[in-house]
Amino acid sequence: MFSRINLLKIIIDHFKTLRDISSESDKMPVSDILLFIVLPLTISFVLIACGINIKVDVANFITAVSILCGFLFNLLAVIYNLMDKIRADVEQSIRDEPLRKMFISSIHSNISYGILESVFVLILLLGYSCISESAKFLNNVLLALIYFLLAQFFLTLLMILNRIYILMKKEN
Repeated sequence: MFSRINLLKIIIDHFKTLRDISSESDKMPVSDILLFIVLPLTISFVLIACGINIKVDVANFITAVSILCGFLFNLLAVIYNLMDKIRADVEQSIRDEPLRKMFISSIHSNISYGILESVFVLILLLGYSCISESAKFLNNVLLALIYFLLAQFFLTLLMILNRIYILMKKEN
């Protein structure tokens, strides 16, 4: 029934892209766990502990995340077009094609995850803007989730940028 909106595959595929390509293990390296999970958690807890509140800037965050989400949807379309080009190149037997195909597949998973993150951040921001200041605990929980997802979203965008840069560099 919910298979049409099952988002777990996107999340799993994204975290699979964090494994080391040269390793045959499916485990995430400790450095990636630290960067993509521990660092956003730490940032979230530090910002909550410092009492940093974004209530007055929620509209700006919604605007920025919406724009980035739209950008990621467009980038996803570009990646799909690039996949078609790679399939055509396979017929001409380019030697590092399997690596490029896997790389583009990884970028696709990362972009899809970024879009998913931005949708969740938007929902949380909208919810956060509707909750009164008197509900301190709920405000802090939502704020911690927002900070965590924003930090992860930023890191995912940097990873996408780096991977696309590497891919385009190989094209030249």
